[in-house]
Amino acid sequence: MPDIARPTLIKGGRILDIDGDLDNPPQQDVLIHKGRIREVGAAASEAARRDNVEVIDATGKLLIPGLVNAHYHSHDTMLRGMFEQLPLDAWMLYSSPGQFPHFSSEMIETRTALGASECLLNGITTIQDMVSIVGDDQNHVDQVMQCYERLGIRAVLALQASDRAACDCVAYWDSLPKRTVQCLPPASSPDAQFEFLESALRKRSALVSWGLGPSAPQRCSSEFLARFARLSAEQGLQVFTHTYEARSQAVLARLKFPQGSLIEHLDRAGLLGPRLTIAHGVWITGSEIARLGENGANLVCNPTSNLKLLNGFAPLLDYASANVNIGLGCDNCSGNDAQNLFESMKNFALMWGMYSGAGTTGAAREAFRAATVGSAKAIGLGNEIGLLRPGYRADIVTIDLGQPNYRPLNSAVRQLVYGETGRAIEKVMIEGKIVVDSGKIISPLSRDLKARAERAKDQLAEQVDALRARNGAILGDILDAYEKANRYPLEFDRFSLRRP
Repeated sequence: MPDIARPTLIKGGRILDIDGDLDNPPQQDVLIHKGRIREVGAAASEAARRDNVEVIDATGKLLIPGLVNAHYHSHDTMLRGMFEQLPLDAWMLYSSPGQFPHFSSEMIETRTALGASECLLNGITTIQDMVSIVGDDQNHVDQVMQCYERLGIRAVLALQASDRAACDCVAYWDSLPKRTVQCLPPASSPDAQFEFLESALRKRSALVSWGLGPSAPQRCSSEFLARFARLSAEQGLQVFTHTYEARSQAVLARLKFPQGSLIEHLDRAGLLGPRLTIAHGVWITGSEIARLGENGANLVCNPTSNLKLLNGFAPLLDYASANVNIGLGCDNCSGNDAQNLFESMKNFALMWGMYSGAGTTGAAREAFRAATVGSAKAIGLGNEIGLLRPGYRADIVTIDLGQPNYRPLNSAVRQLVYGETGRAIEKVMIEGKIVVDSGKIISPLSRDLKARAERAKDQLAEQVDALRARNGAILGDILDAYEKANRYPLEFDRFSLRRP
């Protein structure tokens, strides 16, 4: 294991640089010191000759920046594999932490470690965790932060919050039967949530930084969103929110919001700008996309969860044409079932190709860009991570080019995006420290995770059964509202990959 107090030279690897040769990347040495990349290429080799350095031989390896999972929720890792073919609004009634009793600290640590460990093993070195903490429990916030520190993964935390009752947040839920409405989450106190949030923001960590997480514009009152805008401006914090994830949200906007627009709702609250990052952005109009681009806002695309939750396809080329920065995420464990950004990159590239049409090229490059520099910018770390350049954090993944999907090596970026699964990952380094080596996580926190997960599953079993029974009684009403929203006429169709 390298001594991180001394400079480390990663020698002989091929560096995949978004602005370089992505098909046949050149061999270049990388010198790192004190958690950052000091030199790359000839300058790194020359500096290494002068310094007393540790050497990591990367011959036959591809070096990529640590991947950035720009939209993720750690709170439902225990529910992976439990749901399919449920639309978003129904799925949330099963997966939301608020549907369960107060979790133990052991459960919080287990679920956080499970998701983060999977991220690390798949080359993800930074996550944006939009986590929900039930009961305003500061000990649970501490547990999440400590877990990330112990595993050595970088995280931007944003505590998810909303203040409106569920029946006011989904199209046609305001006309559901009374027996169904009584089963839905009520409104929450904005003052209590802000008191909890402001206390959490005072917590400090070397690897964990903060953002803000108003759950979605339709779930937050104008006053609540305006408080987030003021706090963001005061502390320079990125704001993360779900926007136009499902068709029903576009319908709700037309039925309930000024100018029929959730983007207008965000703008009136003072949130539309470079510190705004929307997740999903599927059922959005071209004019709203243009407003995002004009104001420097960001999109995080989550192609796999958007398909699994029956939401459709984000109009990626429209965002790119409007100069909206695009990042990439994996989303929930129960709404995707995998924290694997290679899978997200492949789906992103396939969507990009379908939107682009026959005879074009560049989809793999755009997917790689979204998973690295695009995601880094979207979470507010654009000058820190996402590139293997001098001055950037030493978050580096080494990939074995001897694996079958790289033989022969015709295009590194295409074979990475379309063929990588995480199997070829050899080392993962964060802040110059190796956290994954030969497919194994270094931190002791990862030990016995399977056994701990099985125990936690057994502890949850009774609660899950009760939740299924409770929701089963109202699911028909929820699905009726979903179908009614699908019949509402819209001027575009995000269930289709055909561009108008």
